[in-house]
Amino acid sequence: MFLYQTLYWVARTAAAPAPQVDVSHVTAAGWAVIPALVNQALHGTPLLLTEHGVYVREAYLAAARTPMTAASRFIATRLARGLTRAAYVAADVISPVSDANAVWERSLGVDSGKIEVIYNGVRIPGTPAPPPRKRRVVSVGRIDPLKDVHTMLRVAADVAARLPDVEFRHYGPVTEGQEAYGRSCYALLDALGLGDRFRFMGRTTDANGVVRDADVVLMTSISEGLPLSILEAMAQARPVVATGVGGVPDLVRGCGMVAPPGDVHALGSAVTALLVNPVLADRLGHRGYARVRRRFTEEACLDSYRALLNTLANPVAA
Repeated sequence: MFLYQTLYWVARTAAAPAPQVDVSHVTAAGWAVIPALVNQALHGTPLLLTEHGVYVREAYLAAARTPMTAASRFIATRLARGLTRAAYVAADVISPVSDANAVWERSLGVDSGKIEVIYNGVRIPGTPAPPPRKRRVVSVGRIDPLKDVHTMLRVAADVAARLPDVEFRHYGPVTEGQEAYGRSCYALLDALGLGDRFRFMGRTTDANGVVRDADVVLMTSISEGLPLSILEAMAQARPVVATGVGGVPDLVRGCGMVAPPGDVHALGSAVTALLVNPVLADRLGHRGYARVRRRFTEEACLDSYRALLNTLANPVAA
């Protein structure tokens, strides 16, 4: 049954009407690439593929944690590999958002000449505001297994055992289809007895504002590309504690602290060290601010995409 359902959705996605365009820009090598492949086959439309995360890697992670039969898991992972291979072959240019993603793509058979890394970028405030000095830890992201909110909650408990006045705030909605995981996060919050020391704040439209209100910004994901939440924290001169996944180590090292995914003690120790040592926290935060100003501005990101899209849309002129 799972096989037939999968084939049905592949066919339905391929049959969906797609407008004729100058360039197809796809942001994942998964289901979203199917209409672009059809457009390319029918009209010769150039294809730009931007990978924020590596789709096939995240598909395998999802299959490993989702209850399903061995046959269904085999079909799901092989479909992910097939879509990824088709996307990589068809793409005129692949623009990962981090060097780490580029390494993955080359390991999956992409020629280096097809890869052009374009880093994410953010708006940079003129002068960052000073931190609140309230021992407040902020995280921003979907409530989703890939964000490993369970580890985040356990980190909060680890820090609270050392610093009873700490407060954690998490901003972001539950991912559609992950409602059961969202409920498990609230259940774990109750089981850990954190009370108001950890609060789920819901969706925010002001990521810059919420990280500005932090002393430390925390990320516990098991898979990332180049997270905007970390760039936004660095743009506000806030020190970051994050897991060493995707492009995070290259981004954070030297201006924050990196720990292995799922390592509650290491993450908790890093958060605690920054909260009790504001001089260190300020030094790392301002290093991050300088790095973002130098390499990760919104202007540089947009200029790179404009140039690449213009080249693909006007190959003769280019």
